[in-house]
Amino acid sequence: MKKAKFLILPIAAAALTLTACSNKEVNHGPELWGTNDITCLAGATVDLLDGVAALDLEDGDITPDMKITVTPEVEVENGYAVFAEAGAYEVCYEVRDSQGKYARTTVDATVTEREVYMDNAMTNGFSLKTGGGVKVLNNGLNGSVYSFKVTGNEIAEDVKLSRSYTLITGEEYTFEYYFNCNLAGRIKIAANGKSIAERQITAGENKLQFTYTLPYAEAADGEAAHDTAEIELWLGGLDGDLEVSLSKSVATRYQHGDLLTDKIADFDFNDHILGRFDGSEGNVGTVENGKGVYLEMTKAGSADWCGGVFVNTGLTVSEGDTYVISYDVEARDANPFFVKFQNKQWDEKEIAFKDQTGPVSFETTITSENQGSLWIYIASGNYLNKITLKNLSVKLKFADGQPITQTFAIGQVYSSNYGGGAGSAKCEYGKIIYDVQTFGNEWGQNELGTPSFALSGAAGNYVITFKAKASSPVSCVFAASVADYWDTFVWKQLKLTTEEQIFSIRCDDKAVEGQYKFLWQFGTYANTAYTDVTVEISDVKICLLSELEN
Repeated sequence: MKKAKFLILPIAAAALTLTACSNKEVNHGPELWGTNDITCLAGATVDLLDGVAALDLEDGDITPDMKITVTPEVEVENGYAVFAEAGAYEVCYEVRDSQGKYARTTVDATVTEREVYMDNAMTNGFSLKTGGGVKVLNNGLNGSVYSFKVTGNEIAEDVKLSRSYTLITGEEYTFEYYFNCNLAGRIKIAANGKSIAERQITAGENKLQFTYTLPYAEAADGEAAHDTAEIELWLGGLDGDLEVSLSKSVATRYQHGDLLTDKIADFDFNDHILGRFDGSEGNVGTVENGKGVYLEMTKAGSADWCGGVFVNTGLTVSEGDTYVISYDVEARDANPFFVKFQNKQWDEKEIAFKDQTGPVSFETTITSENQGSLWIYIASGNYLNKITLKNLSVKLKFADGQPITQTFAIGQVYSSNYGGGAGSAKCEYGKIIYDVQTFGNEWGQNELGTPSFALSGAAGNYVITFKAKASSPVSCVFAASVADYWDTFVWKQLKLTTEEQIFSIRCDDKAVEGQYKFLWQFGTYANTAYTDVTVEISDVKICLLSELEN
């Protein structure tokens, strides 16, 4: 039993109690102090003797003689226990003094699950969601693919292959999923819980393609915001027991964006127009609260195109950029007029020339000659007319619609062995198996690693949990590091035994942002006596730190 903990108790000053009839000593029974109901987390090590003591008037502190049992059965060693599963337990404390007197009490232990922040780290963010009567037979990283087997599926929503993507709002993305399926049929595709498309898949290899645009939202800088979209394949409607292996997904957007659109869409023509009447007469002004501009010629001049209005958009157009420009124009009379886009007010170089009414839309690429500011000149000149231009839009189209592609491949576990270390690693439905032939003398000479995963925030808010065992008792270092170089936010020495244990490891108080991986290192003099050892690791999760641990 662990070292006794002493309490100051309100015991009477007399060490003995005498009977009224004789001097025979009376043995007092032991008393249990400090026992209280327990609330803890599954997988955490709990000190069942924290604040607890067994005291006897004659024998003193007999806490080391205390027996602790847990129902349902949980092993207690030196007063410590690990509750592997959530649930309700009863903890019994029993003790006898030197003369056989007995004391017993029980308390309730309520064990709750941790709040899992990320249990899909090893599958690059992909996870399985099930409902209805579905039973999951297998699930997890399997070689270099994410595989799962389920039974009892009936409707599409029963089985969901899910992943969250960070997207630019208002941009169209093309998604491609590469997977193998044992069944053929029709599936649904959903975004943020709503079905957006249906596709037919075949038994065997599939390349599934679809598009999705996250509704536009504006960030503080006036450009499109980023937001998260949960994309799901609803597979439960396939007829029969289902087995799927996913190798990767690809998300592509084409750079035909509208970086300038919103500034132009909200463009106020007030204070941006300048009339020109050389020998003619007329009026210029705005309509619809500044959302449009008009030119009205009331008296013709003696020269062609001597009356008009200039609009300075305030935008700079650069060589090589392509723009899609659109607007609506109305003319009161069937007299000639034009709308010209140019790079300055005077001594201008023409960008585009249009003379039609109605909705107008065109594409133009800026050259070295006409780059500069974007001006609009609306002219009616020698002809009486009223021309109104509204709904102006200027969209920047990136050169040739160049794609930006992100690939989300699953990856695989690996082993790195040198300097006397030798072993090989594989993953079967989420369980990592590391077969070690020999151990090196330094930690990194037998290294086991996971695929990389994205993580951000304060590492101190996280707890990493996993189950592990080994065919021989071996020492180990567990670390979490930047994927491409050694920069850890966890480094801890552990001992793996032949009995499976749950390890719960708090992270360092350090900011993390980017790609990371988990590492288990076994190269050490303490392990060199062992050969042909099999290490098994499973249920790797990142959890949020609970208040119960503070």
